Amino acid sequence: MSIEGSDSINARDARYRYFIESVIAWEGVWALYDNGWLLCPDAKGTAYCPFFASRDHAEAWNETAQTRYVPTAITLVELTENLLPDLARNRIEPGISPTGDDGPVLPGHAVLHDDLMAALKRHIQGT
Repeated sequence: MSIEGSDSINARDARYRYFIESVIAWEGVWALYDNGWLLCPDAKGTAYCPFFASRDHAEAWNETAQTRYVPTAITLVELTENLLPDLARNRIEPGISPTGDDGPVLPGHAVLHDDLMAALKRHIQGT
């Protein structure tokens, strides 16, 4: 027997884990840019900047959202040292791998940063 909504939670956790692993393997993320990063509201009205594990994911989501923004690569260093702190200062959440059905995973700035650094450390150590 499953708890109502648990499949959604498990899918969100899996999507987040996939994002972290992919970002570390590639050492970068994708976002949508056109004279500034795309910002969106979630279902609760929280502003977020969508981030994607691959160009294909960014293009697919962008096609559905029908924006004029262009998938743009961001290095892991740029993300962790500049973009995440800037988003935090402006109270804009990092929105991980949004989908049309489920929206983004919103882990928070510190959690995302810490998860990325922990995954990077494991990657470097080969564990």
